[in-house]
Formats: sequence, structure tokens, C-alpha cells
Amino acid sequence: MSIAFAMLVAGVFGQVANSDYSQYDTDKTNPDTTDYVTLKTGGTTMGYYAEPDPYYHPNYTPAGSWALTSGFTWVWVEDSNPGSAATVDGTAGDANYVEITYPVVGDYEFYVNEVASSAYGGCTSADSTVLRVTVADPPTAQFDAALVNDTSCGDQPAQSLEIDITEDVPVNWASYAFSVTEVIENIDLAGNNTATISTTNDFVEYTLAAKLNSTDADWGGAQPDYTYTFNTSALALQNSERTRYTYTLAAPTGATGTGIVSAISHKSDYLDAPTVNAYAFGSNSSLVYIVNPTPETGPIYHIPNEFQY
Repeated sequence: MSIAFAMLVAGVFGQVANSDYSQYDTDKTNPDTTDYVTLKTGGTTMGYYAEPDPYYHPNYTPAGSWALTSGFTWVWVEDSNPGSAATVDGTAGDANYVEITYPVVGDYEFYVNEVASSAYGGCTSADSTVLRVTVADPPTAQFDAALVNDTSCGDQPAQSLEIDITEDVPVNWASYAFSVTEVIENIDLAGNNTATISTTNDFVEYTLAAKLNSTDADWGGAQPDYTYTFNTSALALQNSERTRYTYTLAAPTGATGTGIVSAISHKSDYLDAPTVNAYAFGSNSSLVYIVNPTPETGPIYHIPNEFQY
């Protein structure tokens, strides 16, 4: 291990084994699993606990109320960081539990050792358990920059729209909640609304509970740039008047803010639950199509032949 950047000796009470937590990696000393976290403004805090030695802590069970044997401590050490140290905080009083706050994007590594009380020799675990964390920028999404607002003559077929999603996480963790609204309206020659034909808030909808991921047939791209493709409605004239179709990216129901939620950003809000933060869309968050009635050429007027007859 390299020189520690941060160290904490936690308190005296046990962290109850929460069913939301799962084992990080079966290889405790050289894990190949990465814990991904989304960076929030001001830093992101996540909770972790180390499983106590079952021999010394026989009451660390549901029946034993997750009690730890008195006097044992856990030493958490930040072994490496991307240039700014994390804050390791165990002052909540749970000896084997810490909350780590990550201040910047990048890779972090920690290790933890269980230390027996002096009554049991004061021994320190021979092998450290290692935790590797990658903190990524928040996800963002926008319509493909190659798409532009379009004005056409007469009815048009449905158009294929591509949403570009950026998040630097592997495809197996890339999963997103957002929606697309559709507004169809008649407009006058100056572009002012004269009648709203329909508003569909869930024209496309991926919820917090059922996010878009790579199993969707319309998914594409590769880390860190993913895509999702969908079709608009057929762009038909309504009431034989100029008709505007507007497609706008929107946050999923239940999220705070206007933007996209990823599986990783959702997980990163765990300690702030029930708040789920949505992260801002890019500049191309809305697309407009206008279909215009084909002009009808009128009759020709002339000076009649009989004018001076």
C-alpha cells in the first residue's frame, strides 16, 4: 500500500446489514469491480460498511440485532485519489460503517482493516479489504446536433430522431430515465399558436423504475457516447393550416430538476433519498418541424379582349 491520504478509525456500534447493500467483490484484496458514483455540485457522499469477522462478532445477525463485540474498530484508509482527497467520515457511531465524500471526478482506492480490542490482543487484520471507486461527471443528453428544425411543404412521413447520451460508464451500467413530449399545434404566418391540436407528455417515456438500457432495440453507441433512436408522428397538416410539431426532452416523473437521470446518478442519491436529481440536457433539447399547406395557384387576370371592342 502507498502512503495514506486519509485515515479514519470508526466508532463503537454496528451498522445493521441493510438489504439495499450487496457485497462489492468476492476478491477482497484485488477486486476487479468498480463502484461508479456521479459527481454532484459540492461533492457526492456514499455509504459503505465492512462485514465484521463472524468469529469475533457472533451477534452480528438479525437475531443478535447486528451487535458488535465491544472495543473492535475499523481503520479506513484512502490509498489513492485523482488529486483531491476524499473525506472519510465515521462519526455516525457505526464502527464498521463510513460515509465517503468524493470532491472531484476520477479514480479512488481505499482499504480497510478490522482491529481487535486489547482484550483480544489488539491484532490487526492481516489482509486489507480493497474498494475501488470511479467518480464520473453527471449524465447529459440532447438531440443529435446534426438534426435541425425543419420546414416542409405538405404532409411528411414520420422522422427518425436520435438522442445522444453522454456518461463515462460501461455499457452494463448505462441506464437512463427521461421522457420526450410532443406538442402539435396550428400556427399563423408569423408562427403564433392559433390552436393546440394535442399535447403528449409521454410520447417517449423511460421511468425511474424502468430505465432505457442496451437491451432496447433502438439503443446504440459505446462508452461514453450512447444513442437512442425513435420516430416522430407522421407530420400531417391539421385543419389544412400550418402545423407545428415540437419534440422536447423532459425529466422523468419523480425527479428533481429538468434533465436526465442515470442508474449511476440515481444510485448516487441514495443517502439523499427520496430526492432523485435530474441532470441538465444539452443545448439541443427541443426540435421543431413545421408542415405548410401547398399554395394553390389562382386564376390569371388580364385585360379582356372586349375591353375596347
